[in-house]
Amino acid sequence: MKSVNVFKILFLIVLPLLILSVFLWYIQDKKAFNIYILDKTVPDKARTEHKSFNWILTYYNFTDKNHKLYSFKKDYYGFFPLSTSDKNREYKIRSLRLYEVLSISDDLDAVYYTDTYGVSYQDWFKRPPDKLHSPLIYGGLNQNDYLLLSEMRRKNKLIITEFNMLGSPTSDLIRQKTETLFDFYWTGWTGCYCRSLNASNPNLPSWLVTLYEQKYKKKWEFNGPGIILVQEKGDIIILEDKRHLTLSYPQIITGAYGQKTYKLPPVQNYLFWFDIINTGHINKVVANYQLSLTGDGEMLLKKYGLRKEFPAIIEHLDNYRFYYFAGDFADRNISIISAYFKGMPFLAKAFYWNHSGSKQAFFWRYYFPLIYNILENNLISTIKKDSNKIL
Repeated sequence: MKSVNVFKILFLIVLPLLILSVFLWYIQDKKAFNIYILDKTVPDKARTEHKSFNWILTYYNFTDKNHKLYSFKKDYYGFFPLSTSDKNREYKIRSLRLYEVLSISDDLDAVYYTDTYGVSYQDWFKRPPDKLHSPLIYGGLNQNDYLLLSEMRRKNKLIITEFNMLGSPTSDLIRQKTETLFDFYWTGWTGCYCRSLNASNPNLPSWLVTLYEQKYKKKWEFNGPGIILVQEKGDIIILEDKRHLTLSYPQIITGAYGQKTYKLPPVQNYLFWFDIINTGHINKVVANYQLSLTGDGEMLLKKYGLRKEFPAIIEHLDNYRFYYFAGDFADRNISIISAYFKGMPFLAKAFYWNHSGSKQAFFWRYYFPLIYNILENNLISTIKKDSNKIL
């Protein structure tokens, strides 16, 4: 009986709070901000590569130019799964046409390229690869994607991009044009943290083990946690915990500017994919990745011309507004329903106050404040810009 009474009391307390939370979300002002979202990596209906971005848009009531909330299922360009049953797998591709580039860039306030890697045969049909790399169905930054970036830059519109925009399968020509446009450059290296380097780990890419054994003519015999670095031409570096690393995972170190402007923590553990880039002086480095290396680790990276610190976030806010996140920042499968409860971020952050590197912790501690403050700051800039036009 006592447990039943406790349940009733909790229900009577929690239910009104939930109703109030939804009500507070409902009465908040709508913020019209026309955003073009590009996601080419959608091998299933979860749409995890842009869903967390849509969560933030919904939570803060950012809408399109028609004052409608963005749908993570419909309001993006890229790969669209239609049927994902084993017997019938259908998809469509929504791409920007050349004649649309000028007109759509006039209407837009911002673009966000969340992932341009694409979908491979293995990803889509859920079959074991019969080759080292599975054939690509669709993916890579193309000429029209580049032209839209160029127009948005010329018109001083907000541009947000992230890993993997420059890597394979983007062509060398489009990569070089994009690098020149924004004055940052991919080194050719991509990396990720791995909880277990053992070949039996299902999360360890099988192609990586095969590539290593073929290139170096020796068996993959790594164990324990570590960081894997892969070069586009085939070189592989394995940084093992204790041997090469004093801390088995990378950390994002954010300086005073990023902490103040985007409300970011000074240190955030990062356990996902990233790329190693260099940037020209016109861009500001908001945050850096840091690898905690032993002497052996430093010597190993030096052999390949790599450093233990490299940019995680760069920005340019002078004559155009551009951001690049050198990591898989947007990748998280979050429930959109929870976005309708005002106060959810404050509750969630209470569970992730430390430097935990889970996707949940990264979203609430780092990605959420980063994206919100970028959008809010640029929304204010856009409103001021429009007001000046009227005056």
